[in-house]
Amino acid sequence: MKKVYLGLFTLVVATSASAQFNNSIVSIKQSRFDNFNVKAKKVSPAAKSEGDVVWANNFTTAADWTMGTNPTGTPPHTAGPWNIVNVMPATLVSQAPTYGFPTSMASASGGNFALIDSDAAGGSATQNAWIQNTTNIAMADSLTANGSPLNTAIYLKFTEIYRHFQDKNFVQISNDGGTTWTTIAVNPVSEVPVNTNSANPETEIVNITAAIGGGNWSNNVKVRFLYNGNWDWFWAIDDVQLIEAYANDAKFTNVYQATDITTTQGLDYYRVPVSQTAFPGITFGADVLNNGGASQSNVTFKATGPSYSQTSAVSIIASGAMDSLEITTPFMVPAGAGSSTINLTTDLGVTDGDPSNNQRTMTIVRDPYLYGRDDNTITGSIAQVSSQNDVELKIGNVMEIFSNMTLTGIQVRLVNQPLAVGQEINCVIEKFDVGADDFVYLGETEFHAITTPELGTFITIPMEGGDLPLNAGDVILVMAHHLDGADEVAFGYAQPTAEGTVLGYTANDERFQLTTPNAIMIRLSEDPSLSVAENAANVNVAVYPNPVVGEATIEVNGAVASTITVVDLAGKVVYSSNVAEGTSKVSFSTTNFSAGVYTVNVATSAGTVTKKMVVKN
Repeated sequence: MKKVYLGLFTLVVATSASAQFNNSIVSIKQSRFDNFNVKAKKVSPAAKSEGDVVWANNFTTAADWTMGTNPTGTPPHTAGPWNIVNVMPATLVSQAPTYGFPTSMASASGGNFALIDSDAAGGSATQNAWIQNTTNIAMADSLTANGSPLNTAIYLKFTEIYRHFQDKNFVQISNDGGTTWTTIAVNPVSEVPVNTNSANPETEIVNITAAIGGGNWSNNVKVRFLYNGNWDWFWAIDDVQLIEAYANDAKFTNVYQATDITTTQGLDYYRVPVSQTAFPGITFGADVLNNGGASQSNVTFKATGPSYSQTSAVSIIASGAMDSLEITTPFMVPAGAGSSTINLTTDLGVTDGDPSNNQRTMTIVRDPYLYGRDDNTITGSIAQVSSQNDVELKIGNVMEIFSNMTLTGIQVRLVNQPLAVGQEINCVIEKFDVGADDFVYLGETEFHAITTPELGTFITIPMEGGDLPLNAGDVILVMAHHLDGADEVAFGYAQPTAEGTVLGYTANDERFQLTTPNAIMIRLSEDPSLSVAENAANVNVAVYPNPVVGEATIEVNGAVASTITVVDLAGKVVYSSNVAEGTSKVSFSTTNFSAGVYTVNVATSAGTVTKKMVVKN
């Protein structure tokens, strides 16, 4: 294996020795046309009571707004500006049945709304475009009329609809008539993963008080919406309001869970099999934003579940600041099969003005057979990484084995990708070897040809060569694997997870880690129905390396091989060998084979065993 020595992250293995894994960092090559249902980010209810509204506009009068572009920005704007419209474009509406995004702006005011349509601009165009109010907002006068201080914390509230790919959305606030701007990202990838659709509409509430930098609001306030894109989808805005913020409002920007980092690899797990009796439990954390106007001196993070209630240490968080809070006492997943719901919230010691934005739940499953790190909600997919078009890929999660288990198969989530039908995939496991200071091959599943009913579902593939034992203390890498071809198979991914824990191999066998990774939806299975003896005498036959380049080796254990035949997909025998008595291993050249999938039949003294072999010449 060619290694790229970048020294990017470290895991602590079970022996307490440190191991440096050397991986390239790559970005994901995704299709903006991935098609599956995803859950929109959690938003505050539109009907909740805010503070006093100090300014509002619903695009009824187009002259109230000015549109512009940044042709020398990053990216430079080339085509696709903002527009004020009253219906969604027909070109978008025609695609909604396939991709499931809203086809109208169901805002409270109705009528006009602002829209930027990156899809219509096409693949060669880039957008760096904005829309802002034309006349300065007299914020100081409005606050004075309300009897409020001029440094009052202010929310920007608006309704929105979107489908996102890899675009970026921002709000910008100026307190000096547009000379200087404070930029705040909205709809970040942590909340809105790739190929996510909004509700219709969603309500966005952003604390913009940072724009006054500790000073006072003026009468020269401008509000701007900025969009960066390149053949992405769209973003639509309506019912823009500036509102006096709640004094007390904590908001989750991220919540997460993992095993205890001081004694384990510190990985997130959402499905744990009953066999993992030594599983050490789950700890919790959250990034908490003080979204209110008052500094908070008594912020805690709480997690409650079955026979479990824990609170973090107290944090002091200034208005507009954020802190990470942790619960280190683990939730011990019940031993019996079933689901446990963990409720996560914050406590300010006073009434929270908007409790809806600091409440989350997590479901942890004790499964009869399955062991996985994904939270069971598909948020995107991966078919390839950057600069690797139409070639082989392996991608998966690092996992830790806490109790001995017997692996009978691997489960992986496919997306709804009709061109994947008929293509063959399998899954591969590697184990971290302390002596080699690297992951080494451990085993793999059989190859499996995808069928139409399997699209958009989990499929489970039995292990090649029979059951595979995994031992307590093992650190493994379990990967989904597709072959080359123009129609690359895409595997589902779920929640964002820690960097350095989602790894893979490119076609030239370079290991990499993903930037801003999401957990791959791949799970270990101990389902006994997958455990099938190869024949009555339990003969084990191995074909390696697989895929094969140049030379293949067939090794037989438990019986004496007598005849080996290799058959292509058309049924033609491309290799045959009679093996002498006492021979248990044979090697042969594949240099004259066409690239593809072959069937290897090994006739032994105990019966015939069939294997799949992939040739890559």
